[in-house]
Amino acid sequence: MTLLRAFARLTTGSSSSRATSNPSATPDSSVADDNMSVTSEPATLVQDEIDDLTLSVHPLASREGLLVKVEPPTTPREALQSGKQSPRAPCDIVLVIDVSGSMHDAAPAPVIPGQKDESTGLSILDLTKHAARTILETLDERDRLGIVTFTTNAKVILSLVEMSPDNKISAKAKIENLQPLHGTNMWHGITEGIKLFSDCDSSSGRVPAMMVLTDGMPNSGCPRLGYIPKLRDMGQLPATIHTFGFGYHIRSGLLKSIAEIGGGNYAFIPDAGMIGTVFVHAVANLQSTFANRATLTLTYPSELAIQESLGDSVEKQAPIELAGSLTPTSQLTISLGNIQYGQSRDIYLCASPDAWSKLLEHDKAPSVKAKLHYSQMTSTTYAESAEGILSDPTTLDAAEIAYHQSRSQMCAFLSTLFPIISDEESQQNGEHQAVSKASDQIPLLHALISRLPARTFTDQKNQSLVQDLSGPEPKGQVSLAITNAEFYRKWGVHYLPSILNAHTRQICNSFKDPGPLQYGAQSPLFIACRKALDDAFDSIPPPTPSRYRVGTYSKPINMRRYHSSSNPCFAGSTPVLLASGRSVPIRQLRHGVKVLTPRGPRRVAVVLVTPVRREVMCRVGGLVVTPWHPLSADAKSWGFPAQMADSAVRYTGCIYSVVLQPDQDPAAHALRVGGHWGVSLGHGVTAGGDFRAHQFFGDYMAVAKSLKQIGIRKGGIVLGGGTRRDEKTGLVNGFRRATMRLPRTAAELASMCKV
Repeated sequence: MTLLRAFARLTTGSSSSRATSNPSATPDSSVADDNMSVTSEPATLVQDEIDDLTLSVHPLASREGLLVKVEPPTTPREALQSGKQSPRAPCDIVLVIDVSGSMHDAAPAPVIPGQKDESTGLSILDLTKHAARTILETLDERDRLGIVTFTTNAKVILSLVEMSPDNKISAKAKIENLQPLHGTNMWHGITEGIKLFSDCDSSSGRVPAMMVLTDGMPNSGCPRLGYIPKLRDMGQLPATIHTFGFGYHIRSGLLKSIAEIGGGNYAFIPDAGMIGTVFVHAVANLQSTFANRATLTLTYPSELAIQESLGDSVEKQAPIELAGSLTPTSQLTISLGNIQYGQSRDIYLCASPDAWSKLLEHDKAPSVKAKLHYSQMTSTTYAESAEGILSDPTTLDAAEIAYHQSRSQMCAFLSTLFPIISDEESQQNGEHQAVSKASDQIPLLHALISRLPARTFTDQKNQSLVQDLSGPEPKGQVSLAITNAEFYRKWGVHYLPSILNAHTRQICNSFKDPGPLQYGAQSPLFIACRKALDDAFDSIPPPTPSRYRVGTYSKPINMRRYHSSSNPCFAGSTPVLLASGRSVPIRQLRHGVKVLTPRGPRRVAVVLVTPVRREVMCRVGGLVVTPWHPLSADAKSWGFPAQMADSAVRYTGCIYSVVLQPDQDPAAHALRVGGHWGVSLGHGVTAGGDFRAHQFFGDYMAVAKSLKQIGIRKGGIVLGGGTRRDEKTGLVNGFRRATMRLPRTAAELASMCKV
């Protein structure tokens, strides 16, 4: 049996209805079915998911706290009964867009360390308009959209109107006509945005939300007593307020505070590479809303001294003593805001173990009572009640308890970096402000990591928190932001409150961090909405660059650059050491060729060839490689090219990845390339702190199955088109079919392959 047949045999049992390429075609042939892509089948829904929201209280056996779980249905009842795709929630969305002069600043494409800035001619406002068009693209007559711009003053350019075909055309034109002007009067923009909801029908069934985007600090019209006291004085707001800060010159503490008092979310957009994923997730969360205006009220013996554990928030309420009770009784109210289908809200509360024990001595059945009030975008209020008997400890799995304890500990720690400031005018003006030096918190960070309950569990949820805190790059951004003073000053002060918000609200806010990616992963509706928005962002015509002068030539812009990640590969000219001691360019490798590995000669099984245009790659010595392809000098210590690059380049041509013959030893899955060891696909390291660790790229069987679905050609060649992501988690889980034609001749190849 040939090695190629053995490889094919590995993948039997996985069926696919996708068309495959002709296996007898040569690797230089064009892709006959280049319009095809790999898509996931819709999830199968089971009848027992038809239950409504449930509320439960879980006292811990340790008596140190309790967990309150709010569990909405996984998917809308109508979808389960009909068997059709989940109907998303209609929305009332008001966009409040900063059009100050700084919004005309350049919005560079994503870069890596050492790369020269490349001007695309796109401004921050250009990309903001593209994101607004993406939102518009997914709305229909069930939805309404309004637009407010703010500069020195605010202006309503579109009232809240139904998105009929004619109104969508009008809204698109108004978005396209936005131009940068002068100052930044964000308060006027917010108040005008709130006014647009004044005629909202409280029984409309639409999810009301205001989305505020700015790239700077308010410099005019700020309320004298502060934003938060003024917003608090308005009483119940007609819509949730979500804030988005673009770049490194934002007042992120204020944006987070506005989102908290507005029951919404704050997201940080460091550069153009994040604008797509942040807006996609924000709107997908709105469209998968099950309930809004949710509040949880807990009634309990005062001795328990129950406390929220997620840190300070401007919406946080102190417990009150109830009058008229026979025994001292306290009540705590917690605002939960919107609740999404398929995503529980899990509130871990600390308590006094000693008081707990004393209560059990004097009271046979002391309890904590919980009551949840919520609406479903109508004037009707629903209520759900539950009770937890303190003498009856929970039977929840230990891993789940550890996860929520760890999440709470992480949030409480991050919250200490952003205390709520006070001033002479008001005891609290409600604005979070970052501490000037995070270095003082480093010992506490290390203590948190060392004692985190999640460390002792290997499930995906617990490990995602560990990875957020201290995983190898590009994970572990929390530690990176705190332990490096320069990083903290530049982006940590903006990023940390953003990830804190995601974990506090249990909201998936981007494809970036492992922890937030766990939220919404069990919601078919959220996944479907995210995919529709994802496709819209990538496919609608790119914005016209506003920063080019007349007559300047510009290359076509692919919006996927602002919303994607590539697979690990080498440039075609990369020298590979064969087992014979001779070196050949990696593009000459074929099935059966013996190459040298740290464990001796191994045969090539498959070569993945992916055509790219102007791909960001790193030059490491004589090697040109994608930024996150693990390299090693000694096959023991691994790192990423992005951290060791001499420079970064834009590469056009074919990039190559290799699968070697099956071997249980990860060290047998590496090639000697350009003086370094470069890991090959399917190396066997799928978890842990190793730089090679990757759930998909490290899984030999998963890689093999994905490549077989695309089609293996003569010589073991597979023509790829980049990676695809799991719709639930957003993580890479396969390869796409090629959508670019490969060169047919050597001359064409030479002209195409440029660095």
